[in-house]
Amino acid sequence: MITMHPGQYLVLSYVEPYELSQRELAERLGVSAATVSRLLAQKADLTPEMAVRLELVFDQSAESWMAMQVAHSLVQARKAVDKRKLKKFTLKEFRVA
Repeated sequence: MITMHPGQYLVLSYVEPYELSQRELAERLGVSAATVSRLLAQKADLTPEMAVRLELVFDQSAESWMAMQVAHSLVQARKAVDKRKLKKFTLKEFRVA
C-alpha cells in the first residue's frame, strides 16, 4: 500500500503548485510557522485539530486528512514492530472452567 504523510501531500498539492510560503500557510491555518514547518517536514504527525484547520482552509474533509495520517502511521508501525517478539493469542491455549 502506498501511503503519504499529510505534510508531504500538503507540499505536493498546495505549497509547491501555489507557491505558498510556510509563513503564509501558518497564517492561514492560525498556527506558528514552526508548527507548519514540522508538519511539512514530516517531523510531526497530523493532529485532529490541525485536520479541522486544514478542512476549513482547503475544503478537504478533516476525516480525509486524518485517514491519510492513520494510513501512513500504520505503514510505519508495521515496519517498526518486530513480529518475531510477539506471540499470537489463540483460544486453544485456554481452558474454560
